[in-house]
Amino acid sequence: MAGNGDYRYDLEQTHALLLSPLSPMNLYHSFLLSLFLNLTVYSTSYAAPFFDWTSNNIQVLTGGSYELGPERRNSMTVEHANGWAYGENFAFLDIINRNDIGTEYYGEFYPRLSWSKMTGEKPSNNLFKDFSLVAGFNLSNQPKYDPFKAYLFGAGVAFDMPNMDYFHIDILAFKSDNIDSTGIQITPVWSVPFQIGELHFKFRGFIDWQSKKATGGESFILAQPQLLLDIGQLAGHSNQVYAGIEYSYWRNKFGIKGLTEKVPQAMLMITF
Repeated sequence: MAGNGDYRYDLEQTHALLLSPLSPMNLYHSFLLSLFLNLTVYSTSYAAPFFDWTSNNIQVLTGGSYELGPERRNSMTVEHANGWAYGENFAFLDIINRNDIGTEYYGEFYPRLSWSKMTGEKPSNNLFKDFSLVAGFNLSNQPKYDPFKAYLFGAGVAFDMPNMDYFHIDILAFKSDNIDSTGIQITPVWSVPFQIGELHFKFRGFIDWQSKKATGGESFILAQPQLLLDIGQLAGHSNQVYAGIEYSYWRNKFGIKGLTEKVPQAMLMITF
């Protein structure tokens, strides 16, 4: 997730009107939502020969204690990932129901080129699984009159860690439209499956750190770990339905010094 102090603070304080359902901006972002969902379904149904693999999930979350704007919010996140001949793609779209500005959309897209796929060689050190060249694009429909956009470019490293689904770190240059400077974003991402007795769990999540030049204010840390129980496995359908909690910790939210957000959320995730 990306943001900055003055820009998003302006969103929370000054754009409290609902978007008109028939406004060009709302129609545009409804089109983007429809396009994203259709591409997700298409890539799942017609993966071969274009993709080596695909992975999708829908997350439904509800929680309170948000800073700036409504304290309690309900949201849905759609995630999609795929692998192809020379790399991977990852995208997500957050759909947030707010009672002050209406529905907020926020999405990120990250295509990456894989060193091992392009060269046919694996890293010589067994600690590393792959290296990649990464680009990124972040987009929101807010603020209403000047929607947030940011661009990222850098490198990633995937680690070959035992007993983990994945663990990788991206180091990226970050530039948003409303900030003159270009800063740095560092993002570790992980997923760890484990068992307690007959129960199957996943501990997954990410951490974003952004520099002052990226936010236009203070550097921030955003962490969103999730602890999920495979409830589908209890009915004989493993890796399909998960329930649990997400805890969002955001220090210096949007780059605003001293503003720390701590939000526990109930969560349901369906994979397909």
